[in-house]
Amino acid sequence: MSSNCSRLSYNQVLDITDVEPSGGITEPVTLSEAKNFCKIDVSDDDTLITMLLTACRLECEQLTNIGFVNRDVIVVQNNGNGGAFLPLGPNGDIATVQDADGNDLTYVPSGTTWKQIISPRSERITITYNTGYETLSANLKLALLECIFYRYDERKVRENAHPPVYLDLLKQVARIW
Repeated sequence: MSSNCSRLSYNQVLDITDVEPSGGITEPVTLSEAKNFCKIDVSDDDTLITMLLTACRLECEQLTNIGFVNRDVIVVQNNGNGGAFLPLGPNGDIATVQDADGNDLTYVPSGTTWKQIISPRSERITITYNTGYETLSANLKLALLECIFYRYDERKVRENAHPPVYLDLLKQVARIW
């Protein structure tokens, strides 16, 4: 193998960073909704459940490649073959596409909701764009609530021999390339 050959896989995301909004990220499920779904009527575990809101959202986003909350992200991605899909769709406006040195590049996008970068073809481009939902759809919200319930309920002993229900819900909508 030549030393010039890339070891990157096609469409590989090398890094992804949330641009934290000034008011922080508002989770799509509130503490009250999660407690109601889990049938919890005491406040003893509120801190834990609040952590689960974010942890479970991130887990569901990773499993589906769908952005559950609207925010800006910065992605470093391999687009060596062109046509790389942007992660965490639905994708909104693309602010910038830059090379490894931070120079702005002319780019050709494709798609409206689930966008691809047709060009430039480069093994390392940095894309800044808006992504995710303003309001989470019912099926994604249900999957997130199921994930929170599973993580909360199974935190003591992992006796469940079957995959959690939320995985089945997420498989129906996952956008993995």
